[in-house]
Amino acid sequence: METTNLTALLSNLRHATEFWNAVKESGPDQDTTTTGVFSDAREWLTTAALALGNALIAQREAAGGDHE
Repeated sequence: METTNLTALLSNLRHATEFWNAVKESGPDQDTTTTGVFSDAREWLTTAALALGNALIAQREAAGGDHE
């Protein structure tokens, strides 16, 4: 895995985290719960974290390392 790809994944995770924090700070008002903003933020954050984790695992496997 190239550093460039990891940089993009880290950037995506950072943006997802910023969005999650903004939504969380806004509180569960009627607009955010009705439009599904909380679930969208949670889904983006989860997906971004898993994508980065999978990329790091793939990078380690490609380098011949184990997970223990």
